[in-house]
Amino acid sequence: MWIIWIEEFRKIAARKIIWLATFLLLAFITLRLVTQLKDYTVTIDGKTLEGQDAVEADKALTKRYAGTLTEKEVNELYGKYGFYPYDDPDNTELEKNYLNRFITDHFTGFRTTGNVFDLHLYEGEEWEQNAAPYLEENVKFDYVYGWDDCVETYILVLLVSYVILLIGLSPVFSEEYMLKTADILRTTKRGKDSAVWMKILAACAFAALHILAVSIYSLGIYLWAYGAQGLDASAVLLRFSTFYGYCPRTVAGLFLFIAALGLLGSLLLTGMTLGLSAACRNSFLSLVFSAAVFSFPVLWMKVLWPMCMGILGTAVTTNITHFISSMPAFLPMSIGFSFSSEQIVIHICIAAAVGTAGFLYSYYRYRRCRE
Repeated sequence: MWIIWIEEFRKIAARKIIWLATFLLLAFITLRLVTQLKDYTVTIDGKTLEGQDAVEADKALTKRYAGTLTEKEVNELYGKYGFYPYDDPDNTELEKNYLNRFITDHFTGFRTTGNVFDLHLYEGEEWEQNAAPYLEENVKFDYVYGWDDCVETYILVLLVSYVILLIGLSPVFSEEYMLKTADILRTTKRGKDSAVWMKILAACAFAALHILAVSIYSLGIYLWAYGAQGLDASAVLLRFSTFYGYCPRTVAGLFLFIAALGLLGSLLLTGMTLGLSAACRNSFLSLVFSAAVFSFPVLWMKVLWPMCMGILGTAVTTNITHFISSMPAFLPMSIGFSFSSEQIVIHICIAAAVGTAGFLYSYYRYRRCRE
């Protein structure tokens, strides 16, 4: 039976569009990172550095202050380096490093208002809501600039990889209907039983290996560029995560969690795509329906959700939104929505249930389909 698995895996892997799209995706993020490193500059004690030298200098400077973040340290950093010169980033006379960038981004209203001309440390209620948690939750501070950028890049890689997998997996069953080979295959000894499961397992294996490969490459190039410093820092230092809702303790834990959700999302996508492939007699229709199902959560969040709130009511709309959040288009970015740990567990269970249902449906649909 493993011969069927191998042949089906080879059939999927032989689709050149998968490798071309994957190459373009990885080439894009590599070029983006190289360009980012080339443009990276710091000014420390009046000395300006560029490129990899700037990264190393910024890391070394930040390492002096690494550890549990305190209000005394925040005031010390502000007093010594001031705010990051967002209004005049080319001025080489002003201090420009990760430390004052961090203070500006996390302890002023810059990220909320974008106003660079009225920067001041949070005060009063704003301090308690936005800054105090960094000092009360034993936050471990360190250099996480590269990993901050990596989160968004990695999620983009996962989502684009899903689209690539969708294109590669949509013909798994529908192609056999088009080639008139489905009936012949079903008349073989195992054609209606284990052979079908071997096709499903081959698709799952390819999807999982593809996600693992692009994940290793994406995270690997950032590790090469910025080093391992900051991986043991608190994950809440990243712009993508907050104190509200579930969040792994460390930056490394955050990436492992996103990778796990990305892998689960790939299997969910595989189940949904195979179900539609088994239901369609045409590979193009299978692709169109799979793309529509994959894209619907985005349409719901951007357009339908506000419209349905007044029609269906808050409770029903919220439940639908939680279900939508369990789909591949949003599952890897669950932490960004500040869901509680209980809600994330529910989303994982929904994803597992929908994916399993897709596998079972594709199995029975293919067995019983007639030309």
